[in-house]
Amino acid sequence: MPTRRRRPTRTAAAALLLAPTAVVRTALAYAGVAFLTPLALTAALALGVAYAPHPAHRTAARRTLHLLLRLAPWYPDHP
Repeated sequence: MPTRRRRPTRTAAAALLLAPTAVVRTALAYAGVAFLTPLALTAALALGVAYAPHPAHRTAARRTLHLLLRLAPWYPDHP
């Protein structure tokens, strides 16, 4: 009778951490929302900059978009 090969404990622990449990799905959902919310806000402000009917509204939207984009490390710090 062949002996059964046992897996190391590390593999079992990693399998538990990577299993698609409710906690993992919830954490991934929150991460997705945290990523998509600023992205949607940025898109809305960019449209506001492009299509605002009054110059004051365009300026306000452009300044708000600039402040939001300054959070990105690749964005230059000048308007």
